[in-house]
Amino acid sequence: MSRKLVLVIIIAFAALAAVLWGLTFFWQGMGVEVTGLGWGAYIAGGVFTLALSAGLFLLSFHSAKHGYDDIDRPDTPED
Repeated sequence: MSRKLVLVIIIAFAALAAVLWGLTFFWQGMGVEVTGLGWGAYIAGGVFTLALSAGLFLLSFHSAKHGYDDIDRPDTPED
């Protein structure tokens, strides 16, 4: 893995952690209690969402880079 990719992954998880940290204050202000199981489900959902979106982006870039998205057209037009 390149350093750039590792940096992007670290930034994505830092953003996820910041959102989770911010939501604790939002939910506490509303008087909502979240159990440990709820936090586990919330964190797992965030991690799986990041992994799925990263995987799909990587697949689309790989496909475009290797020409899998190119349209096969004949060199000479048919009359």
